[in-house]
Amino acid sequence: MLKEYYLSILYGQQRGFIAALIKSTLSAFTYPYSAVLNTRDFLYTNSVLKSTRLPVEVISIGNITTGGTGKTPLVEFMARCLHEKNKKVAILSRGYGSNNPLQEDNDNINDECLVLKENLRNVPVLAGKDRVSNGEKAIREFGVDCLLLDDGFQHFRLKRDLDIVVIDSLNPFGGENLIPRGSLREPLKNLERADLFIISRCDQSKEQAIKSIYTKLRYVNNDAPVCESIHRPVHIESITDGSIQRLEWLKGKRIYALSAIGNPESFAYTLKELGADLVKHRKFHDHHNYNRAEIIDIISEARSLDADAVVVTQKDIVKIRNMDIKGFNILSLKIEIQITKGIELYKEAIDRVFKS
Repeated sequence: MLKEYYLSILYGQQRGFIAALIKSTLSAFTYPYSAVLNTRDFLYTNSVLKSTRLPVEVISIGNITTGGTGKTPLVEFMARCLHEKNKKVAILSRGYGSNNPLQEDNDNINDECLVLKENLRNVPVLAGKDRVSNGEKAIREFGVDCLLLDDGFQHFRLKRDLDIVVIDSLNPFGGENLIPRGSLREPLKNLERADLFIISRCDQSKEQAIKSIYTKLRYVNNDAPVCESIHRPVHIESITDGSIQRLEWLKGKRIYALSAIGNPESFAYTLKELGADLVKHRKFHDHHNYNRAEIIDIISEARSLDADAVVVTQKDIVKIRNMDIKGFNILSLKIEIQITKGIELYKEAIDRVFKS
């Protein structure tokens, strides 16, 4: 509840004296955060802190805001593209649930890593704070000739050959305020470092909103090409036996949605677009680790609402798959990213990496 209240203040849904006071307090905390960012940039720019160049191509996929921008499906999409180019790729992930761009707290694998491991069976996914060391390990132990740096825009220790930044069309620039007053991980001017922009969820935004994003991106970085993309639903999968069902099954069904992701409204939008009758959407914090009691409680509530199924995201299903939950229809919605505009710009950017 506290997170929802905080977000409602950031996005202007809460008004009045209390909301104004909280905004003012949050604004004060952006100054020390900005000072840390500036210090980091200064140290790397002046070679006080060193960046490491590994002997393989490195492509970074990142963002400039906190929350779910749709980055993980793009990492999967990129890995498949590189495989088609006969590249042997590994993914280097931070592997934690925090949104702090300045430190990497632990070596625990998180839900995004589990999704990537599940969808990319032949691609090593290495999670941990030391991505230089993990990159060296991937080269040494798996013989890879290309590395994908997941969530790497703020990671300066490892030099890269291409910096891709995902911009969420539903919340593109974090209110143009740094954490904690907004959701910017660093100032917008730092987007000048990007080599390619990919706007996500374009089908869920109005044309004018997309145009305004282009305007802002051209202002801060007129050299980087811009692509548009959507999150395309593929199929639904049963947690019980792994069976695959067509998306048409959802049409007219009473669905209890469950999610612990950065952008839960996008998930609800997709289910409604597929014709589902959404009887409830239970939302947890991003990266929430479910326990068995919670899932049993959710199933009980879904039964009381006469739901035909509980539908979760793939980020959720990887965390509850091994709970041996039986007796109710729990389904996972599989989505993939699809570049709908600028695919030639995307391909050219990738080709330049391997021709240099």
